[in-house]
Amino acid sequence: MMRFEVPDSRRRWDSPLFTVHHDDTLPCADICDSLLNRKAPPPNMATQSQPLSSTNFLYELDKATQDVVTAVLEAQKFRVIGDCVGVPGSEEKVELVRNLTMVELRRQRSRFISYSKTHPIDSSRISSAFVQFLNNSLNA
Repeated sequence: MMRFEVPDSRRRWDSPLFTVHHDDTLPCADICDSLLNRKAPPPNMATQSQPLSSTNFLYELDKATQDVVTAVLEAQKFRVIGDCVGVPGSEEKVELVRNLTMVELRRQRSRFISYSKTHPIDSSRISSAFVQFLNNSLNA
């Protein structure tokens, strides 16, 4: 089965669109101008290369987020709701808005790891970014 899609000049990959019929003259000047003098379209997410991350980025991500989860679970034993918990590797603190279960923290950790795989961050900021992520998701 063959498939044909009519070109549309509003689409990024069909632009610029030159329609030439069999008895028309070829618009060579316009074609040359669009190929050589036109500004390139801005890159989108599909055409941008992913930033390089360190070779042990996933290990560092896993370890840092696990340390934060462990610190929060340990701190909940001695803290009350409304306290802020300091975590290793971060100046920021996790707000205890309610008692958090291990399942809930693991779910949030998994979401953060999935996001971080596609949007890598500097290894030194992993704990701080995870704390911000936790505070934003738990307060929402």
